[in-house]
Amino acid sequence: MSSAPIATLISRVRRVVIATFAVGIASGCTSSGPDRLEFRSDRYDQAFDAAGEAVRRQGMPPVLTDRTGGVIEARPRLAGSVLEPWRVDNSDLDQWGSSTLNKERRRVRFEFLPVDFVPPEPTGDAALVGPPLPGSTEGELRLTDLETFDGRVELRVWVYVEREHRTGLRRGTWSRVGRTYATNPMETISPEDGTTRSPGLWTPVGRDEAMERRLLADVEAAMGDA
Repeated sequence: MSSAPIATLISRVRRVVIATFAVGIASGCTSSGPDRLEFRSDRYDQAFDAAGEAVRRQGMPPVLTDRTGGVIEARPRLAGSVLEPWRVDNSDLDQWGSSTLNKERRRVRFEFLPVDFVPPEPTGDAALVGPPLPGSTEGELRLTDLETFDGRVELRVWVYVEREHRTGLRRGTWSRVGRTYATNPMETISPEDGTTRSPGLWTPVGRDEAMERRLLADVEAAMGDA
């Protein structure tokens, strides 16, 4: 095969990759949306379900749902790199570069609270009696029971960007270029639930406010006029 057809093929592939990458950036850069939502308490169940569906569409299904307390925690997802232009989870070029040079992931947390909610200040005089049971009438022990609350509710979302790091680094003393990692014997034992332990630790390095606004926009669109 002559060099001309090969050069043409490489050029076409390059254009496809650049176009796909540009589409991914354009989609990910969309950061319009509210920074919080307010709605009536009679639409709380609708908003709660819409929030869970919003992160599920992002490939981050909920792993904790507390409808009474108003909390949804989603399963973390690794951030896409420049080698994955079809991923649209990054919001700008800085995020694309950071997630390419580092192993990063995003963690999403939805929080529902009454609009005028003020956390109670502990006095130190109350007896420690343990957490209230679901459906308990001991209101002074529970911050808010959103399933029975009557009023306006506020929804906020937090998207944390976390970066992986490993402990126990050992630099090579002979060649000065090699490296190994010390292993904690306890980390080689699988937990009782059958999962495996992660070889690294995750440290929060910032928030993705653009993704927060996109998620709230998805919830708002699913709810309609609140």
